Amino acid sequence: ALPGVSVKVKGSNLGVSTTSNGKYSLVVPSTATALEFSSLGFIQKTVTINALVINVSLLTDSKALTEVMVTGYGVQKKRDVTGAIAQIKGASFQDQPIQSFDKALQGRAAGVQVNSTSGQPGGGISVNIRGVATINGSTQPLYIVDGVQMNSGGVSGQTSVNTLASINPNDIESIEILKDAASAAIYGSLAGNGVVLITTKKGKSGKSVIRASAQIGRATQYNPYELLDAATWYSLRKEAFENRSVRQGLSVAAGTAAAAAATFPNGVPAVIENYNWIDAVSQTGKNSQYDLSVSGGDAKTRFFISGSYNNNDGTILSSNFKRGTLRANLDHAISDKFSVAASLSLAANKSVGPGTNAGFFTNTPFTGVLLTAPVNKVYNADGTFNTNFVGTNNQNSVQNLVQEIRKAGTFQTVSNLSLTYKILPGLSAKVFGGVDFSDVSDLNYRPSTLSAAAGSVGTGNEAFRRNINYTTTGTVNYAKTFGDHNFSALGGFEFREVTGTVLSGSAQGFASPTISLLSGASTPTATSSTFTGYRTAGILGNAKYDYKGKYLLSANLRYDGSSRFGADNKFGLFYGVSAGWRVIGEDFMKNLTYISDLKLRASYGETGVQPNDNFGVLALYGIGGQYGNPGLSGGLRPTQLPNPELTWEVSRQVNFGLDLGFLKNRVTLAFDIYRKTNSDLILPRTLPGDSGFGSINENAGKAKTEGIDIDLNTVNVDGRDFKWSTNFNIAFNRNKLIQLNNGLTNIQDFVYTVGMPLSQIYTTKYAGVNPADGRAMFYDRNNNITYNPTNADRFYIGDQNPDFFGGLTNTISYKGFSLDFLFQYEYGKSGFIQAGQYIEQAGGIANNQLVSQLQRWTTPGQLTAVPRP
Repeated sequence: ALPGVSVKVKGSNLGVSTTSNGKYSLVVPSTATALEFSSLGFIQKTVTINALVINVSLLTDSKALTEVMVTGYGVQKKRDVTGAIAQIKGASFQDQPIQSFDKALQGRAAGVQVNSTSGQPGGGISVNIRGVATINGSTQPLYIVDGVQMNSGGVSGQTSVNTLASINPNDIESIEILKDAASAAIYGSLAGNGVVLITTKKGKSGKSVIRASAQIGRATQYNPYELLDAATWYSLRKEAFENRSVRQGLSVAAGTAAAAAATFPNGVPAVIENYNWIDAVSQTGKNSQYDLSVSGGDAKTRFFISGSYNNNDGTILSSNFKRGTLRANLDHAISDKFSVAASLSLAANKSVGPGTNAGFFTNTPFTGVLLTAPVNKVYNADGTFNTNFVGTNNQNSVQNLVQEIRKAGTFQTVSNLSLTYKILPGLSAKVFGGVDFSDVSDLNYRPSTLSAAAGSVGTGNEAFRRNINYTTTGTVNYAKTFGDHNFSALGGFEFREVTGTVLSGSAQGFASPTISLLSGASTPTATSSTFTGYRTAGILGNAKYDYKGKYLLSANLRYDGSSRFGADNKFGLFYGVSAGWRVIGEDFMKNLTYISDLKLRASYGETGVQPNDNFGVLALYGIGGQYGNPGLSGGLRPTQLPNPELTWEVSRQVNFGLDLGFLKNRVTLAFDIYRKTNSDLILPRTLPGDSGFGSINENAGKAKTEGIDIDLNTVNVDGRDFKWSTNFNIAFNRNKLIQLNNGLTNIQDFVYTVGMPLSQIYTTKYAGVNPADGRAMFYDRNNNITYNPTNADRFYIGDQNPDFFGGLTNTISYKGFSLDFLFQYEYGKSGFIQAGQYIEQAGGIANNQLVSQLQRWTTPGQLTAVPRP
């Protein structure tokens, strides 16, 4: 029995909806010839009126299901959506080599920018929806998986493990991205950076379907640097030593001898051997994924069960990510009034390798080898690792990768259970409970054979982390149709608690390099236990109304509280309103047959942005200092002032949108223009030195983001055997800091400046090379030439935010074979390559150099951008 089925007299607006047991009663005029039966997710059926009792069966419409979008605490027909919501169907990235679903967002939705924070397989990434408009608040969206709010980010202290990597992307039915504040406002204080809703696959009524897949892939490390070989590097270094010698009043020969002594203590060889360190730490990445699922059901019970195994070798030596998952989704109608739904997800991950392959640290493998001179060999003649290095980096990166143990094991479940009761026709209640639970074990062991641990005779660290995240929700839903008027409403409450516990220990002095357990060390060096957590509670509501399916209204409301704020400001009110006009439904559009859809949208909303610190408003104490006898235990000292007046950052956003379809929607366009303003930014205020504290946070500041999102979809070919579709999206986004606290024009030493982008690059401005003597020139604050710039001589150089970005996807299929390719692009983005200050020094120091340094100044009058060595 299907409740809520629309039963209408064909060719009129006369109709009713079926009751909770699927029954209906309808008085029809004598002229009526047929009835139309329709319901969301089922194929519409037309039946001729030939009896007083007409019973029908509706078939599931898989195509219609794709026209449904998941919104806050419910679903809605895509045509009725009035907010800015992007949808990515799971089929678009099924069986593709991605370890976590957030990477599936890459290049597939306008205004969604995805950047890797690690080169590790299964590692962390950063997702920004419509840019960034905060300084100290969270910048990441809220992730919700089947109703369970998840903690995003890393879960390990040793390797880069993304908590979202526990979800098998092939289990996902759809991803909805709530981009505007009106759509996201129902999630209140956590929705200031947008919301990502993930819906996993459910079973469908009908025959059981078994699906198995296997995939194998390869990857290579991208190297943007062209470095010098050993002989050329030594020639450039020798020139630098000779120039320095002349400047010191010594001879060229003295500089030549000094270079030889510093580089080759045993004499310069006749043939200088070259060692390619980038090749030495790189490997061909290998990925394999195996999936098996079974789904099916009948009118009362539907199920989806899946299992998967993923094994991914990274492109850096000794890096690996393994994941095994199990999932079971079940929906069951206990009776005509009661139904239950359950989702159980289990995942076990193991990550091995360095903490990151990005950033600027000598223990970061890729950066580390950039700083390694090419005359340094990897292995000695006897096959042992070389530890006698020329240059500033005395670390053998290959040895570090092979001998250091850095790994994390994670067990995680994201599961939920819900019960729905149909109180009356159109009125139902639902209770929901979900948990995101993870246990993580970290291990880092450095044997005494590594130079970094030789003095300690080996070092070890182990940590155990437990993260528990509960979500409990209770809602009441009401829906009613009054002729041409359709109305629905939802009200409820939600409670969430997040806790994290870490137990760790460190030791040194291991008896053997083969023993990595802490019990094998002679000297414990540290023990630690930490606890963190926060709670949120909120009352929420939503109302939707439409008239004839043409004039659409929606409103969201949430009154939210968070333990992250002080007693005076724990609660905040957030809301959003939106409206739409389906112009395509008007009579004057009927003759424009080539236009299949036209809808105008407008919305306004206010959401919240919470700080990242769970205890930022509390008076905190720390252990430190000793009283009297040094043998006594340390005392407690205050480390943070209480801050009861700190409150939310408020994000206000206005959005105007257009949805357009041509040729029976073979060509569709979504266009949105928006402005987002974040006020009451959480910023540090410097305190007097005699207060005993450096600063305290306050709400004082404002930033704005403006942009345009464009999403274009085309069905290029839709033949019986051959199909080809394309998606192109592009986004333009700019941000600006409008105001700071206390009338300041900049903070953090010009990192943030009023009137400038939040992601500005502020540094010295290069003026080129003096052609007379080859010295590097810079501009001072007065635009005069200087050879020794100071911090006061820095300028705005550029914005790390691109002028525009997006993606292009093509999907081609022929008789069961498919080809998918995705291009992601950014343009107009300024960057600061931190390693460049070391590898663009024209031989001035002992690191390797870019080949561009061969264009250095050598002769008076020479015009070049590269200064003398």
